[in-house]
Amino acid sequence: MTIPREMVEEAIKRVELSYREKKPIEPFSGLLEAMTQEEAYQIQYGLVERLRNQGQKVIGHKVALTSRAARLQLGIGEPAFGHLMNPGIYLNGSTIPFERFLNPFVEAEVAFLLKHDLQGPNVTPLSVLKATEGVFPAIEVVNLILQGPRLKANDLIAYNALNAGVVLGSQLTPVQAVDLRYEGVALELDGELVGSGAGAEVMGNPVHSVVWLANKLAEFNDFLRAGEIIISGSITSALKVNKGNHVKITFTRLGSVGAKFL
Repeated sequence: MTIPREMVEEAIKRVELSYREKKPIEPFSGLLEAMTQEEAYQIQYGLVERLRNQGQKVIGHKVALTSRAARLQLGIGEPAFGHLMNPGIYLNGSTIPFERFLNPFVEAEVAFLLKHDLQGPNVTPLSVLKATEGVFPAIEVVNLILQGPRLKANDLIAYNALNAGVVLGSQLTPVQAVDLRYEGVALELDGELVGSGAGAEVMGNPVHSVVWLANKLAEFNDFLRAGEIIISGSITSALKVNKGNHVKITFTRLGSVGAKFL
């Protein structure tokens, strides 16, 4: 470790406090600015443990920084992951309380529902296809509480990849029935088309994102469990939302999902 354990514990408390207070916060500075990726994930896991002790449950994972441009911007050579907690899960058509967030953005994603465990380090695309019950259209809500010019990938990792919620579509499609590389998506804000893309934007194929996640978790003696939801990375650019906005994403074959922020 490059920083003392007590500083890691203080960082965990800081991250948890920011979750409760919903106030903007500067990226880590001083000695904490030099934390390793492993230490950043220690902080994330520490946050998750505290949330579990408060009665929350892990219901899945997210993969972030799946585009090369995003990784270059934050100075990291691979994606990052975060945990999905049960209070942040919404169903299609939900009305989401805007006051839950400080600075919310939305992203269009493919969500995987697992029917079998996936344990690295030797997970392959075929392993993912065999372990997947089906895929949903999904909207990730990212709460951009970190502000400042020093933002690094380790800040994002420590803050649970900034996940604040997921809206899941109503249609579950067998993964073998679609080629996710070519699955198109349209993102609408209040009925106006504001973004589009295809599954290939996510590491060439969203399946590759889940492969990376399962193998990365093995570094932390962790694995993906049957019943978990995995959101695989944004197909479109993140979109800022305000109170009163209605967001809808429509896939070519996976169906649509929408939510309103009030």
